[in-house]
Amino acid sequence: MKWKIRLQKDFLIVFLIGVVSIILYLQYLYNKKNLIGRFKSEEYAKTIQIRDKFKSVLNNVELIFKSKLDENLKALNSLYLLYSNMNNFNADKAAAILNNEYKGKGYYEVFVINRNFKIIKASYKPDLGLNLGQFPKYRKVFENVFNGKEKVNISYLIFDYSSFTIKRYFLILSPDKKYLLQLAYVVDIYPKLKELYIKFLNKYRDLNDVKLYFMDKYLIYPVNFKQRYQPKKPIEKVMDETSNILITLLKDIGEYGKYSKIIQNKRKCMIFEHLSTVVLQLFYSHNNILSKLNLNRHKYITYTLIEGFFKNFSNRLIIKNDFSTYILEKDIETIRNRFLIVLFSLILLAVFMKFIVYYMGNKIKELVIHMKENRPLEKTNSYIKELDDLAEAYNEYRQRLNKEIEKNRNLLMENRRFIVDTVHQLKTPLSIITLNSDFLKMQIKDKNIEETLNEIEAAIAMLTNSYEDLSYLAAEKTVEYKPVELNLSEIVRQRVEFFTPLAKARNKIIITDIDEGIIYKINKVEFERLVDNNISNAIDYSKGKEIKVSLKKNDGKFILSIESFGEKIQEPQKLFEKNYREHTHKRGLGIGLNIVKKICDKYGIKYKVISKEGKNIFEYIFNT
Repeated sequence: MKWKIRLQKDFLIVFLIGVVSIILYLQYLYNKKNLIGRFKSEEYAKTIQIRDKFKSVLNNVELIFKSKLDENLKALNSLYLLYSNMNNFNADKAAAILNNEYKGKGYYEVFVINRNFKIIKASYKPDLGLNLGQFPKYRKVFENVFNGKEKVNISYLIFDYSSFTIKRYFLILSPDKKYLLQLAYVVDIYPKLKELYIKFLNKYRDLNDVKLYFMDKYLIYPVNFKQRYQPKKPIEKVMDETSNILITLLKDIGEYGKYSKIIQNKRKCMIFEHLSTVVLQLFYSHNNILSKLNLNRHKYITYTLIEGFFKNFSNRLIIKNDFSTYILEKDIETIRNRFLIVLFSLILLAVFMKFIVYYMGNKIKELVIHMKENRPLEKTNSYIKELDDLAEAYNEYRQRLNKEIEKNRNLLMENRRFIVDTVHQLKTPLSIITLNSDFLKMQIKDKNIEETLNEIEAAIAMLTNSYEDLSYLAAEKTVEYKPVELNLSEIVRQRVEFFTPLAKARNKIIITDIDEGIIYKINKVEFERLVDNNISNAIDYSKGKEIKVSLKKNDGKFILSIESFGEKIQEPQKLFEKNYREHTHKRGLGIGLNIVKKICDKYGIKYKVISKEGKNIFEYIFNT
């Protein structure tokens, strides 16, 4: 006997199982995506922390070099005298004398360079015999010192990849004018870098490895934490290593195909002439963090870039972090198993339902209909206690829920009515106060009273801004704010003029930088709310005297910015949330920037908060 399904009932069960299975699978994919997203966020935070710690080391080294410049110049003068006083100048002996006299971080190396630009004497032996003339940029410097165009040449800070130290070179012509005397002030950065390397490996259990690469305009030099001192390598070998490092980077982040032809023909295309451009394009196109998740290899690779340190734009440090994904994979496996268990349970449940659905079908159908229509169920005896209990509980909770909904609806209506009534009642007295204040200011010339009137006028500005915010919120659901073409330049000036008394009362001044004739389609009330709330906040929270308001044209866009000095904003991403205040000790409605956010979202205006160097800048970009 062949098994047959009943189209009206069995097919519905199969269909429901299919739908629920799809929903469960989509939920599994969603949870998997969230797990991966959370994992990436955590590793991103670690990546940024690692980058910042290494950057602080570089910054400290730069401070050391900056503070020791005068001492270095004195040491150069001492080297000049030592050369004069030695019959047969010895670089090792000269370096020993200088280092014996110097007490501080770092040490000195001494070099003698002949007119063929070759190092003939050196206290640092790996550089002995090095022909510096092969580098055009060095040749020009040496010629200038030999010819007397430069008395002393001071180099920028240079990374020595063979010793992993940072050096600054001082160059002077020898007393007999036959040679160049070169003094290198050396700071050993390697121990601190290795200390951080070990620290991070111990701190983060999922961090497999950290690799550092110093990069100049043409080449990349790896920092070897296993074997420090390495011999000087021929330029061809360094170029090959640079190529291999770049290939590894591109493969790690899945970009190799885009650049493979250039790299394969590197001798022909000279990729190394454009190394900085290629690397910067990669980082800038990925918001300065390169990353790739590879669950098959159990790895999550991230790359970060520190650029322009030591005041030398071509200096860059690439940091590669290799994170393990075993914990992530275990979590994914857990939710996958959970999905399979639920799916299997669902199938078993469906088989069980097949035997009871016909008996319970009508009762359940009746219950569902009443739930959908929000109608009470009449008390019946279904012979199934659970169904009777469910019906009774439904009636009870339905009644309580309806009462609660009605109560909340009434409360919301009362609150809204109260706000609308309050706004309307404030309008008349606020107008009267404003008119009388203007009238008194025109009539009374007493300076003391005039200062008092200025205080009143400032208070009026505060009240007016709060009133306008409440009025906007009260009318938000009933009034349609239609956009029209406005002269934003003129409106910004008007709003600055309106807030000038308030700024003056707070001992602040508003400086403007506004381009003429900026026209944009937006509702006037909404644009004024955007401008007013930003200027008002700047007056309230600024710690400095000056507040700068600018409206500029830039590459087909209009940029409005409000800049003031103040405390660093700790959580800029929360500033635009409703009722959030950065400074909880200050009272306020906490709605101003939320109104600004709604307006920006409505018109597609991009906004961002920049907090650095004691300044807080609120920037709004209007696409034309």
